[in-house]
Amino acid sequence: MKRDKEACHCNNVTYGMIEDAIRAGANTLEEIQNMIGAGKCCGKCKDFLAFLIRDMKEEIDKR
Repeated sequence: MKRDKEACHCNNVTYGMIEDAIRAGANTLEEIQNMIGAGKCCGKCKDFLAFLIRDMKEEIDKR
């Protein structure tokens, strides 16, 4: 995973920022939105973010 790749362009939120938020305890899209603002502007990335968060959580739980 490229940590510097943008997942939410409106708020410049990267994959790494989302991973860090998950490691800090965020478990849902809403928690990610509140922690780092991803998906709170135009909302076009919300569906993508939900899948990304799910996949990241699964990967982190495997480790």
